[in-house]
Amino acid sequence: MLRYKYFLIFIIFSLNVSIVANGLMMPTEENYPKDFLRNTVTNVTVNIHGLIAETFVYQEFKNEWYDSTDAVFSFPLPPDARATEFVYWYNDKAYTAVLKVKEQATNPGTGEGGVAALVNKYIGRNGIKIFLKGIKAGQVQKTELRYISVCEYYEGKVTYKFPLNTQDFVQHTLDNLEFKINVNSNSKIYSSDIPTHNNFSTLMSTENELKLHLVESKSYLNKDFEFNYEIDPIEMGVDFYSVAGDTTDGHFALFVRPQISASSDSVHAKRIIFLLSNNSSMFGYKLKQSVSAIKYSLDQLSDKDIFNVVVYNYGLNKWKSSPVAATAENIQSAKSFLEGTPTTSGAYLQTAIVDALGQVPDGNFNNLIYIFTDGRASINPKTIETSNKYFTGIFPVGIGDDLYRAQLEMTAALNYGFVTYIGDNDNLYEKVTRLFSLTGKPLLKEVAVEIGQANVNSIMPTKYPSTYAGSMSYITGRYKNPGNSGLAIAGKNINGMTAYNFNLEFSDNMSTNKFAAPLWAKMMIDALEWEIEIYGESPDKKQQLIDISLTYNIRCRYTAYIADYETPATTSVDESTNKMLLIPDSYISGNYPNPFNPTTKIRIFINTSDMAKIKMLRIYNSLGQLVAVIDITNLSSGWQEIEFNGKDMFGNNLSSGVYFVQLLMDNNHMNTVRMNLVK
Repeated sequence: MLRYKYFLIFIIFSLNVSIVANGLMMPTEENYPKDFLRNTVTNVTVNIHGLIAETFVYQEFKNEWYDSTDAVFSFPLPPDARATEFVYWYNDKAYTAVLKVKEQATNPGTGEGGVAALVNKYIGRNGIKIFLKGIKAGQVQKTELRYISVCEYYEGKVTYKFPLNTQDFVQHTLDNLEFKINVNSNSKIYSSDIPTHNNFSTLMSTENELKLHLVESKSYLNKDFEFNYEIDPIEMGVDFYSVAGDTTDGHFALFVRPQISASSDSVHAKRIIFLLSNNSSMFGYKLKQSVSAIKYSLDQLSDKDIFNVVVYNYGLNKWKSSPVAATAENIQSAKSFLEGTPTTSGAYLQTAIVDALGQVPDGNFNNLIYIFTDGRASINPKTIETSNKYFTGIFPVGIGDDLYRAQLEMTAALNYGFVTYIGDNDNLYEKVTRLFSLTGKPLLKEVAVEIGQANVNSIMPTKYPSTYAGSMSYITGRYKNPGNSGLAIAGKNINGMTAYNFNLEFSDNMSTNKFAAPLWAKMMIDALEWEIEIYGESPDKKQQLIDISLTYNIRCRYTAYIADYETPATTSVDESTNKMLLIPDSYISGNYPNPFNPTTKIRIFINTSDMAKIKMLRIYNSLGQLVAVIDITNLSSGWQEIEFNGKDMFGNNLSSGVYFVQLLMDNNHMNTVRMNLVK
């Protein structure tokens, strides 16, 4: 018997905020000759489990001055990410930053203007700042940041982004830029790509697993990094991950993925109300693009749908008093109503939302409200929730970079929706057309999820909206009882009530799927911070937030990572398990130029602890035949470059083709990259 019933929220993973995300090291010494220490190395390892991404960012910053300096490390996490660990090096020893109840470090010179103010804006509300001391003249400061996030998903395509474009701050090239992408998918992988960077290698590709490698020497950070892979669900399915606790409950993450496509006769008719702000801050591009996006959405309505358009400011200007049929005549009339919409003062968003909910008298349709707003109006998400009687999905479109994000996100979370953010430099029309596609094919409405024998609790989020073809939703939670448990996803399709049944295995293993725990904690912290920001701080809420933050080592508004130079780093996991070593292994990062003719430089990193193990570089042709050997036993630790002259071991010139260079160590650790010889 299924004993527990929960309502959840629908997440589309379409937050695509224009933000950069590479770390900066800002010196505190006033006489330092540059604004930042030189970033020489950025190595990123990404482990993707379905849609959950664990990102490890290892960086090296060089003090180019004649004297020592302290510095503040700043990193702008993506809006939906949370940092879970920070490691730094001092005197060649790795330490873990300690999370404490304390404010974050401030960048030196923070004020009304100047570089520090630009960095603060660059870091944003979700970034981290950590004070590091005593970086000696000529010394390299090493850091590694780990964070967790959820990938975007759209009609079978999973997208991971690392916004790398830091050219506003970093004008020099990096000595080494590297990405390692490791994917484990429960669904069959049909294709993958790194569209932003072409010079990557596929190290492994199976139906459910991918390993990709990208390395660039002398790389400019002038474009973002994007990776994607595609799956093709043809029916309702789930991805499930769980990890047992030691002295506490276990944690789980459940992803629900419906089919990508759906015929028009299998989806619910929609009742849609468009709310458009014409506040003065929407003047020009924002208002024009919003109108164009609504017009596009109107053209996508079917003859089964009904709709209305409301322009709001200090009052409401309704096209119709209530939704009407989506006939060609009505659509054209609504477009004419939108033409030439002027800007004015006032933004009574809550009045507009409550009025729109009043235009929803029943649950005969799949009900949706799209809100086009600059996000600066005050609203009460809980009041709006009480007015929502018929499972209406509320989907705010926040336009601009200065928004009341907590209000928009909590309103969407309590009302079966999600927020789409449109930055000042984003294409509003493109993002809204995608939003409409994501919510345009409702398969199930009034959805409920039931979990059986695992004794689950603390489910996050707390509501579940309609199920849309081509989208994906997820929940996280805790469980007391490992073992097999039933799962039922029930709702109304066009023929009435239906249910999909699955079996879940709640793990008793504490070492696999560890990412499920910080994902749950991240969502709990998000919800508590919304509550505090909107409704004010209370001692109980503050303490609850701090307790979760410290327990899971995830920073919140009251905590900060502190470099105490006392707590040693302890994490050290072999890469074969898809976990990046905090202190990186010795490895080949690549060669340049590549392709080459006739010579190239092979760049390798040698860990101090591997000095006695390093043996040689071996070079093979595409048939797997050994063609050259290079002795590297005399090299010192750190980054090294070895020139390869394009000749075999007998001194003969090699022919054009693909070659593989392999680093061999006496512990049988091997690392291989591909080179192209072109004549």
